[in-house]
Amino acid sequence: MSKSMKKKEKTVQKEIVLGIVKNPTGKIILISRVWPEKSLDGSTTLTWAFPGGNIDEGETPKEALIREIRNETGLKVSVKKKISARIHPQFNVSIKYYECEMVLSGGARPIVDVHEVESVKWVSPSEIRNYFTTDIDPGVIKFLKI
Repeated sequence: MSKSMKKKEKTVQKEIVLGIVKNPTGKIILISRVWPEKSLDGSTTLTWAFPGGNIDEGETPKEALIREIRNETGLKVSVKKKISARIHPQFNVSIKYYECEMVLSGGARPIVDVHEVESVKWVSPSEIRNYFTTDIDPGVIKFLKI
């Protein structure tokens, strides 16, 4: 196998953005996926996740995150700051994590991505590890103080 083929295998498959959204009581919103995603080695399955997704052509990461959170949760948010970024060790995906704040004007609307999102749930930061079956980003752990 040539060096270029080996290098190509390690190329990140896609880039996504995820939002850490807190409500006024400090709880974090999580989404449950309709179709759980298996890790590269098949050892774990991702069911619960922070809302977010792919960046469409012509979008900035922040625009994509606002759109994805609105579609997945029905919430309107503003993006505050980047918390962390990494290549997820179990999925070979480049992920940027952002702190987001709910925008009270414009209110909630129905979830658009019903084909992707089974349910949404507000959980306290101390409960998040009970929902994730995958490795949680160290920067997010530090941000949430868990």
